[in-house]
Amino acid sequence: MPGRPVNETPAHPFWDWSLEAYGRPGVEEILLELQDRLGLDVNLMLFACWTGATGRGRLTGSEWARLIEGTAGWRENVVAPLRAVRRHLKGHEDPPGAAALRERVKALELEAEHAGQLAIAGMAPDRTKADIPLAQCIADAGTSLESYAASAGLHPSEGDRALLRSVARSCCRGSQAQVRTTEHHRKM
Repeated sequence: MPGRPVNETPAHPFWDWSLEAYGRPGVEEILLELQDRLGLDVNLMLFACWTGATGRGRLTGSEWARLIEGTAGWRENVVAPLRAVRRHLKGHEDPPGAAALRERVKALELEAEHAGQLAIAGMAPDRTKADIPLAQCIADAGTSLESYAASAGLHPSEGDRALLRSVARSCCRGSQAQVRTTEHHRKM
């Protein structure tokens, strides 16, 4: 497309929502802990929360199986190696230029995460949004997170299930208002 940078990834409501939700208190820390300790994918956890927060319901085991299988190659061959390089470079000032290299790798990792989210959105079941109460959004997001963990072959401890419920609550609170505001601005 003329005038558009080659590396610019298309916008998507899931990505926009994820950036906002990830910045909420505690969300980043919980998602990264669950990723590092249990091997859950941050983008798939955010997708579970987005689906619930936007009134799209709960994702089933078969839907998770398709999403997990469909994203595994990208995650393992692109995102995880970039993350490993970024983490390795953290705090290294030697050789000269290592800090600048880390920032470039970090930008590539973020771009790879964005591309991964577009893939998730493309594989996801087409669901109609519904205006539902916040408690139902939180319940749907929490159930989808637990279903994702089970579909990934995990048996989360009660403490891990509490973290999943916590991230569902944090991601869903304020999301309905944010979704309505974003859609209103797009119509203008």
